[in-house]
Amino acid sequence: MRSKLVGSVILMLLLACGKSNNSKDDFIQRNHSASRTKVEFVDVTKEAGIQFKYHTGASGRLYFVEIMGSGGGFFDYNNDGYLDIYLVNGADLPGMKSEVPPTNKLYRNNGDGTFTDVTLEAGVGDTTYGMGCVAGDYDNDGDEDLYVTNFGANKLYRNNGDGTFTDVTLEAGVGDTLWSYAAIFFDYDNDGDLDLFSENYLDYSIAKDKKCYVLTFRDYCSPFEYDGQPNNLYRNNGDGTFTNVTKEAGLYTLKGKGMGAIAVDFDNDGDIDLYVTNDRVPGFLYLNNGDGTFTEVGIQAGVALSDNGAAMSGMGPDAADYDNDGDFDIYVPHYSYEVNSLLHSRHR
Repeated sequence: MRSKLVGSVILMLLLACGKSNNSKDDFIQRNHSASRTKVEFVDVTKEAGIQFKYHTGASGRLYFVEIMGSGGGFFDYNNDGYLDIYLVNGADLPGMKSEVPPTNKLYRNNGDGTFTDVTLEAGVGDTTYGMGCVAGDYDNDGDEDLYVTNFGANKLYRNNGDGTFTDVTLEAGVGDTLWSYAAIFFDYDNDGDLDLFSENYLDYSIAKDKKCYVLTFRDYCSPFEYDGQPNNLYRNNGDGTFTNVTKEAGLYTLKGKGMGAIAVDFDNDGDIDLYVTNDRVPGFLYLNNGDGTFTEVGIQAGVALSDNGAAMSGMGPDAADYDNDGDFDIYVPHYSYEVNSLLHSRHR
């Protein structure tokens, strides 16, 4: 089985294809080897017509959310064969008042190397303090819909198939109001439609903001100052609505501080598993049991901690079979002064 998954982790839209066989005995081996390539990239932002400036909303009050940044993704929203770009923006925070409120932006690919800003006509100019986005055809009508994660209520935009979107968050039941960092569309129950995993970060709000110091100088707080938040798994009901099944699926925990997630079939048993990275909290590997539930095996699989047993800050993980041995390996970028991890999956 091969499943098309489209997910986002703050600065990335993840496209993953899962495949299955009968083995369930994988484990992860850490590999720190590096390689070089002669591939060269050229910054063509200006020539392409992308005029986007990220807005932190900072006013000098050092709110924690200011340091997080946001993401975006490529997806073909108008089915013309070219990848368009959706970029997620921040918003004003207390003490900051912009003349023009910042919004997310949708740029249509013109097919000639340039893009046109179609945010207003498409109806996807969310003004909430954004974190990331994910695109996927949750209603199986042939075009990709858009889910936006926020510091604030998340948004689900249904693609109308005519170049416009409709905000269906409330009727769909996926307006997660926790601080959501990333999200993934994937079919966890193998029923033919895309379910939704919303990954949440800290139990933080402007009202809960703390004042932290380095010696006598005011500084941004560490994530250690705040508790984690539970993630949410929404089962697609097939009628345009979703049901929160986090607890019955075995995914509910207050121990996470999610900063990235990937969904692929790690154990090659025909259903999609879930790997979640956290901020200075052990990572989670949820193996799909095939009955609507998951089992967390991060420690046993070797993907929860660093080589020396420390919890890392995992951001923007991805999975691919880099050695063509038939199973998915994992790459995890980390925070400053932490060594990124290449986790090699192998059979016992």
